[in-house]
Amino acid sequence: MDLVFPHDRVGEIVLDQHISVKAAAAFSGYSIQYLRRLLRRGRLEGIKIGQIWLINLGSLEAYLRNGQMARDRRHGPRKAFAEVAKGAVK
Repeated sequence: MDLVFPHDRVGEIVLDQHISVKAAAAFSGYSIQYLRRLLRRGRLEGIKIGQIWLINLGSLEAYLRNGQMARDRRHGPRKAFAEVAKGAVK
């Protein structure tokens, strides 16, 4: 199974299978606020250390995979994830 999240481009921002919200936003195209909302509502798994959220990579990959398969694109990221993963969109 191909992973949705480009682990090879992440580097040191992965900590025990978790990634910062800022890094996840940069790769997924979702805003930081939207990702935090998903974490608070339990739609994404993660941990909160003080005021900093870390997102579980497996949970993020599953969410992105489900979003790619959805027919309704109103809730999708601002940028196409494929373009972000290829580095075409900055």
